[in-house]
Amino acid sequence: MGALTEAMMRLQGEIGAWRHERVVLQRDLVRQTEERRTRASALRAVFARDRAGAHRAWFGPTLSERRAAEMHQQQLTAKAQREHEHQQQLAEEAHAQAQREHEQQRRAEEAKAKTRQEQQSPAKAESRTQEHNPAKPVPETAARPSVAPLAQAQRPSLKGSKKH
Repeated sequence: MGALTEAMMRLQGEIGAWRHERVVLQRDLVRQTEERRTRASALRAVFARDRAGAHRAWFGPTLSERRAAEMHQQQLTAKAQREHEHQQQLAEEAHAQAQREHEQQRRAEEAKAKTRQEQQSPAKAESRTQEHNPAKPVPETAARPSVAPLAQAQRPSLKGSKKH
């Protein structure tokens, strides 16, 4: 009985080891399969990109690519237009502000010059008002007589002036 028991024990150990080996092998096959699927998918993506690039090189962009490019260009144009309008508005505001400041500065300088002038020579300011002389009226004798139509009675008669 010892040899039979020993053989059965050995066979049971081998069966257990082979079962364990089978489980490990199955897990290893599943892992390798997933790795190969991932690599095959990546390789297919590379081939698809290369094929699309070759198609684009030979035939130009596809309709959807052209539409996408046009939409992108329109978006860029609209964005640039908005930016240009914004910059133009800022420039106009800055120009208007500069004009207001310049006008205020000019008025301040005029006011300073006026006060300086009044302080330096008050007599000149009075003489200026006296220098202005209004136009003198013209005497009646020199005036041109008004022209009025002659009365009906004073008109010379034209009847009978023609000789027949």
